[in-house]
Amino acid sequence: MGERLVSGECLVWRCPAGPLPAPLHALLDDAEQARARNLGHDAARTRFVTGRVMARLLAARYADTPPRQVVFTSTCRHCTGPHGRLEVHTGAGVLHLSVSHSAERILVAIARDTVCGVDIERVALRGDRIPVSALSPVERRVLADLPQPRRLAAFIRYWARKEAILKATGDGLVLSPADLTVSAPDASARLLSWENRPPPHVSVHLSDLAVGDDYRAALATLGRPLSIVERDVDPLAEASHL
Repeated sequence: MGERLVSGECLVWRCPAGPLPAPLHALLDDAEQARARNLGHDAARTRFVTGRVMARLLAARYADTPPRQVVFTSTCRHCTGPHGRLEVHTGAGVLHLSVSHSAERILVAIARDTVCGVDIERVALRGDRIPVSALSPVERRVLADLPQPRRLAAFIRYWARKEAILKATGDGLVLSPADLTVSAPDASARLLSWENRPPPHVSVHLSDLAVGDDYRAALATLGRPLSIVERDVDPLAEASHL
């Protein structure tokens, strides 16, 4: 029998983004394998494969089914394409999953009957300047008041929180992250306001995650706050239980 995922709880697995042995690639379905082949960069392909394998292992544990038989639905709410929020429908309800990866780290979150979105970002500059256009006017003022050495990490904190929310709602970057205002980087994570927010207006609950000094990460859940359990997981060790 699979383990029971308690209602009101969200489990977050942390794992390295390194390549997995070829036999584990066989856990992916045909569509996932095709998507992996179409990714142009080896590093991006590795992160995608490892993230999806971990999502399958996690879903299989709580759906009480072999990983290869896990059926994900992932319909985009904007275009109906197969790149929306991950769900697994079981006889005991719906498992909601979210996967994020950055550089050498991967996060996979799962909750029963509560939508979740997770995001992890490495504290590193992409391009030659911080893209403050992603921030609301309030957030820009907070960032400008910080000492220069603290601004990049603060921006990454803002970005991880916003993307976690947009992944949970299923909107992604179709919507402007600048329309969201979240709490200051050194304050407890909260969504303060959302301009031009599309319906449905479900309550958003936000938490920062522990991922070390070189990364920032956040988890958003819709409708109610969840108790968060974070675990470091070795994909090979987890697969050995199959």
